[in-house]
Amino acid sequence: MRVPLIVAIFAAAVLAVSFAAGRFDLAVYALSFWHYFVYALAFCLRSIEHNAFKRDAMLLKALSMTLLLAVLFQTVPNPASIAVAAAGFGLNLWAAMVLGTDRTYYGVEVKGMPVELSTAMPFIIVRHPMLIGNMVGYGGLLLDSELRQIWWPLVLAHIASNFLVLLMERGDRIDRSRALAFLWGSLLIGTLLFIVCFSEVLPFALLTAISIIAYGATLIENYSKATYDQCR
Repeated sequence: MRVPLIVAIFAAAVLAVSFAAGRFDLAVYALSFWHYFVYALAFCLRSIEHNAFKRDAMLLKALSMTLLLAVLFQTVPNPASIAVAAAGFGLNLWAAMVLGTDRTYYGVEVKGMPVELSTAMPFIIVRHPMLIGNMVGYGGLLLDSELRQIWWPLVLAHIASNFLVLLMERGDRIDRSRALAFLWGSLLIGTLLFIVCFSEVLPFALLTAISIIAYGATLIENYSKATYDQCR
């Protein structure tokens, strides 16, 4: 149960720095992408207890979607943008309801559930409907000119992250040491990019970067520990 508390402390620290800097976007970019990171941790390492992974993934996705809603309330996208976004995210929700939470959150890879190809809608008309739905949903937001002008990097980063998760799920399982090197590299590169993008408020960016590295390291340590079933 430590992880939700750590998430709360991390989010509170980032929001406090963001408030001090007068830059809401600093918090948005620092907190919006962690669910993709735990997807990669769980899928590549396959050491975390499944219920713990589901808890983390849903908690971090809820945080990301809350920040997205805050962005939308700031810009109030046009009806066409909202309609396309709703259709995309609706497809994601529909597919997740059909699969159930266990299979949605890597029940086969992490929990060891048997492989089962769904022949229900929407899986018979589109492969990977959850990730495709997310990409359509985020892409729909770009139809609004105001949101596109201000937040296009955020939206494109979400689309790219979903695409990378799609490639990950279609690929073969990679060696554990290579996976850890890739995950650490992704964390460090992402943090460096964050510092560069917020160089205008460099002291605040550096404070946030320290929190990002500390939180990311905590996740990697937690997800790389082998479970009892895998050790015996």
